[in-house]
Amino acid sequence: MDDSEFSRLLKICRIHLSEDERLAIKKDTNDILEYFNSLSEVSTKEVHEAYHPISVPEKIRSDVPLDFPDVPLLLKNTKTYRFYVVGPDI
Repeated sequence: MDDSEFSRLLKICRIHLSEDERLAIKKDTNDILEYFNSLSEVSTKEVHEAYHPISVPEKIRSDVPLDFPDVPLLLKNTKTYRFYVVGPDI
């Protein structure tokens, strides 16, 4: 990854780094990308799919809504609008 790509990545992620941090993170990022490139070169032509030898039945829970008796108490420490929890602005 060259400097312009790395700068663009930091800008998109809204990350502000000192020059030392920038160099260290860029090196780590390049190491990770090199590792994935080396994985893509591995031939999996002769490798069979893996599977679990023991059959495990799926346990599906019943999805039954329950009424909460004291909704104002539940929402006491949250910012709400018409019983919807208001999250932070992004």
